[in-house]
Amino acid sequence: MIRFLRVAASAIGLLALSATAQAQAPTAQPAAPPAAQASVREACMSSIMSLCAAQATSGDRAGIRACLIENLDKTSPECQAAVKAAAQSVQH
Repeated sequence: MIRFLRVAASAIGLLALSATAQAQAPTAQPAAPPAAQASVREACMSSIMSLCAAQATSGDRAGIRACLIENLDKTSPECQAAVKAAAQSVQH
């Protein structure tokens, strides 16, 4: 149960990391809106658990984000759509 909570917390922080990066680096992309972040978390949780388990269990948020992006083509269609929608919401 504790392990699951750690993984969930890591996934929740997945897109929040981009907001932190934005605050540290003015040239970074803005964070996706909260609704888009929630959509990615919900759609990608199983993919994160299966493809990025090492990063998720260690709480490495930057690693989770990088792993998810690197393996996006291996994620579920729902996860891919959520990530693409979140990226588009940042661009507009």
